[in-house]
Amino acid sequence: MPLQPLPDETLDCILGGNVQLLQAQRGYRTAIDAPLLAWFAAQQAPEAQHALDIGAGSGLVAIVLALARRHIHLHLLEKQPQMAARARRNAALNGVADRLTVVLGDVAAPPPLPAPFDLVLCNPPYQARAQGQPPANPERQIAHQESTANLRQFCQFAAAQLAPTACSCWVFPYHDAARLLASLAAAGLGDCALSHVRHRPADATPNRVLVCARPGPERLRTLPDRAIHLQDQPDRVFQPDLAAFFASLATPPSAA
Repeated sequence: MPLQPLPDETLDCILGGNVQLLQAQRGYRTAIDAPLLAWFAAQQAPEAQHALDIGAGSGLVAIVLALARRHIHLHLLEKQPQMAARARRNAALNGVADRLTVVLGDVAAPPPLPAPFDLVLCNPPYQARAQGQPPANPERQIAHQESTANLRQFCQFAAAQLAPTACSCWVFPYHDAARLLASLAAAGLGDCALSHVRHRPADATPNRVLVCARPGPERLRTLPDRAIHLQDQPDRVFQPDLAAFFASLATPPSAA
């Protein structure tokens, strides 16, 4: 398994240098949504031991969570063969390959998985099939726009994988949050807690929501709003709780 970047890849040190990530030079490249989702899941389900990441991409969500919670084992479902292979290499690069199992498969026709899970994570495609112009790059298109499965199918699949008392964690655009909440409720995951996320504290409008959804009838609880970065600081400077979480990823296993 080659751990050096291939000719069409880069090897990036991110989150204060605590995570190494192989990424396509011109394909899908990660943004803050993936580590933010991992942070949120670590807060909402700190004792989870058996988790599933749906649409795992290059594996960043699962890798961050595995580094932060050394007792957790994760299955990663990814439909693109090159992304699944990259997720396996990234897991090895970050020393968590023994706790991450990458499964090649599609939400629309999923392979068997060892359900039930006590945590499901998902950073689903944000654009509906007929919404906007799809990215020209195939990796970006599949990551950003629904293809074989729509949002309701992602939610239904997540619900089918969850233990009755478990939770699922989601990140989604603020302007379309109602569509996610409706899809979760239709799948039986109506018991939701939601946090509005701003890039910086003074931003007028949130740009993301974080949602923790559990099996049950519709009930919406509001979690405190949060910002990602400090005001008037570059993007590499995070709010103190996020900065401390990302710093903890470097903790040796013996000290965790």
